[in-house]
Amino acid sequence: MKEQDQLLWHGANVAEYTRAPLADATDSALSGSKHGRGRRNQAAVAALLLGLLLQGVLPAPAHASEWEVLVERDGIVASRRLIKGRDFPQLRSVGVVRGTPYEILAVLQDVPAYVEWLPDCVDSRVVRAIDQWRSVIYMRTDAPWPVSDREAVVENRVDFTDPPVKVTVSFATITASDVRRKPGTVRMKLATGSYTIEAIDDTRSRVLYQIDADPGGDLPGWLITLQSRRNPFETIAGLRRQIEKTRGRYPAEIARFPSGT
Repeated sequence: MKEQDQLLWHGANVAEYTRAPLADATDSALSGSKHGRGRRNQAAVAALLLGLLLQGVLPAPAHASEWEVLVERDGIVASRRLIKGRDFPQLRSVGVVRGTPYEILAVLQDVPAYVEWLPDCVDSRVVRAIDQWRSVIYMRTDAPWPVSDREAVVENRVDFTDPPVKVTVSFATITASDVRRKPGTVRMKLATGSYTIEAIDDTRSRVLYQIDADPGGDLPGWLITLQSRRNPFETIAGLRRQIEKTRGRYPAEIARFPSGT
């Protein structure tokens, strides 16, 4: 992102996510990207990666504070938990999504399509399959100038906790020496979290998203504050939009999931 665009982005987005009450943030970003992708640049730093947590609950590290609600809007509640000695907090959000757990799971399994809805994701691909429900994924997130983009290689795992009523998708960074770091990026060493999806009724599910990440490097305080508010909220909001956009796209994928009977 060019410097002049970054100054505009900074002012618009910090105001958007730090005033109370918060306005609708989905259209707050300016157009354009330093990658030349004619899409809205909502620019933040690498918090879309998740982790290997089977029950969808992040453990509280030593010296962790209580969860603090940052955004509560449109049925989505986004929170943070400060960790002593770390700049970047743990984040979580929860909201109702119109779709069954398996419809939502199908969207989460479509890794190349992450660029369509995950905040700031500009590259996502499956590096290799480990088995039917585990894979290695590469992801890159766009960051505002002059901050470098972040990238991570994670192991993705699906656990059918109570099929078809409850399912967990979890991610954790791994050492992947065979995946070369792309020029101009910082490789994240810590990014763990999960989506826990549980049916409410035949047409709606509750989605709990959690992330514990260390983007690495020195980040400006305003960016950490903004991302803490914006990323967890926009992850659930983006998932809602993607479900509506892709409804009916994944019947073959859904048919592969266990029935639980």
